[in-house]
Amino acid sequence: MKMSRASCVTGMIIAMIILMAQVNVGLAQACDPSRLTSCLPNIIGDTPPAPNSECCNNLRAQIDCLCSYVKNPAFGRFLHMPGAKKVAQACSITFPDPKTCT
Repeated sequence: MKMSRASCVTGMIIAMIILMAQVNVGLAQACDPSRLTSCLPNIIGDTPPAPNSECCNNLRAQIDCLCSYVKNPAFGRFLHMPGAKKVAQACSITFPDPKTCT
C-alpha cells in the first residue's frame, strides 16, 4: 500500500512540474519584445511622430511583460527615453516603475 501511495505522489509531482514548465513556456512566448519594434520610430529621434494603431496594439498586447522589459538593460534604455513617455501617453498606458516591478 505504501508503494502505491508513493507512486501516486511521485506521479502528481511529475505532473505539476510538467504543467509549470508549460506555463513558463507559454509566458515566454507571450513576451516578445520584437513586437514593440513598430514603436521604435515613435520613441527615438528628436521629433518622433505620434504612434499608430499597430504600435499601440502591440504595446497593449505586451503590457504584462513591461516590467521585465523596463528592468532589462537592453530594452529599458528605450523605455526610459522621452519619446517612450509620449508613446505611452498617446496609447493610454503607463510604463511600470522598475523599482516597483516584481
